[in-house]
Amino acid sequence: MICDECGQSQAIFHSMKIINGTKSERHLCASCQSKVSNRVAAAKNLAELFSSFNALSGTSTPPVKREIKLCQNCGIGLTQVLKDGYLGCPVCYEAFGDVLLPMIAKVQNGTRHKGKSPHAARAKSARELEIEHLRGELKIAADSERYEEAAAIQSKIRALLGDDKA
Repeated sequence: MICDECGQSQAIFHSMKIINGTKSERHLCASCQSKVSNRVAAAKNLAELFSSFNALSGTSTPPVKREIKLCQNCGIGLTQVLKDGYLGCPVCYEAFGDVLLPMIAKVQNGTRHKGKSPHAARAKSARELEIEHLRGELKIAADSERYEEAAAIQSKIRALLGDDKA
C-alpha cells in the first residue's frame, strides 16, 4: 500500500478511526509518520497543536474568526492565547470558551472528567455544591430584604455544615 502523505513510499503505519459510524483510514510510510509525530511533539502553541491533530485525523477545523476578543479580567487577547498556548487567568476559559472548548473537546474526547473517584469524595462534592448553591440564594434573599427566607436558608446551610462535623 502506498503512503497517503507522500504518495511514493510503501506505507508501514496504518491507522483506522471510526467516529459516529464513519470509518477513516490513514496509511503512512516511516518518513511521513516521523514528520507527523514531530509536528505534534514540536508544537509550540495551541494553534499548531490543534492543526497537527487535524492533520493526523485527516479533518480540518473551520478557521477561527480573528476578531479582537479580550478577557475582561486580565486583558489578554484571544490571538495571544492561541499564539502562546497559555491563558492569562481562570476567567479566560469563559471569555474564550466558544473557541477553546471545541478544540479541547476534540483533543480530549470531551470536556468533563469521566474517571473514577472515591465514593466519599462524590458525596462530599455534592454536599459542597449544595452549600455553594444555598449561599448564593442566601445572598440574593438578604439583598432583597427577605429576611425570613434568608434565615431558613441559613438553617439549611448550618445543617449541611453540621453533617461535616458528625
